[in-house]
Amino acid sequence: MSSLVIEKAAELLRQGRRCVMVTIIQTVGSTPRKAGTRMLVADDGSVTGTVGGGCVEADLFSFAREALRTGRITIQDIDLTARAADENDMLCGGKLKVLIEPILPDEKLIILGGGHISRALHDICRLLDFRITITDDRAQFVNAERFPHAHNLVAAPFEGQFEQLDVDAATSIIIVTRGHQSDEVCMEQALRTPARFIALVGSSTKVGVFRAHLREKGFSDADLARVQCPAGLDIGAETPEEIAVALAAELVRRRRRPD
Repeated sequence: MSSLVIEKAAELLRQGRRCVMVTIIQTVGSTPRKAGTRMLVADDGSVTGTVGGGCVEADLFSFAREALRTGRITIQDIDLTARAADENDMLCGGKLKVLIEPILPDEKLIILGGGHISRALHDICRLLDFRITITDDRAQFVNAERFPHAHNLVAAPFEGQFEQLDVDAATSIIIVTRGHQSDEVCMEQALRTPARFIALVGSSTKVGVFRAHLREKGFSDADLARVQCPAGLDIGAETPEEIAVALAAELVRRRRRPD
């Protein structure tokens, strides 16, 4: 069973999904499972493996869901008292020490457009441990001199550009190209991905026009609602640097408060 749990964790990571490994690390007295037993709780609430069922598993599932929210590792002490055991028709009366360990994929940030906002956002987000990809349709705007900390640089037409991008459920996409047409092209492509977060730098009027066009192409209101615009936290940002701060703040908010 332990190997199945580990294989499932690896599968979720490959998909860019988050999960929590629940491991019994110490037992005292009579307990439903022994040290080394593992259970995995995925971000959709599905469970692989078991640490004993009943009240024990219910408590640990709750701790795992909280760890998904906070991203913090904790150690929990579970006391299987006679009273708790009687209430759940269990005969175990020992104690467990359990490691609650979030397993989080590398967070990817794709910035579409290589202008002033993108440079400032790149400078901030490299301090926030994002794996950064910068794209533009102008090669002179996508180079290591402008973006020395980017993990990936893509210079290609925006149409079809996503064929060169690795987008999963741990990916955030910021659309900040130089023109309305390329913004709309990127928005359409982004909506066809499993990206966790999509933001378009621009006005509500502009994104309203894009949404009308994309509805005609079959996108639903739920699809279109995935795009945040205006983008970033509302801090009254005006300059490229201020807009980058607002965008970075929104990314941090979604990291720390994913619900």
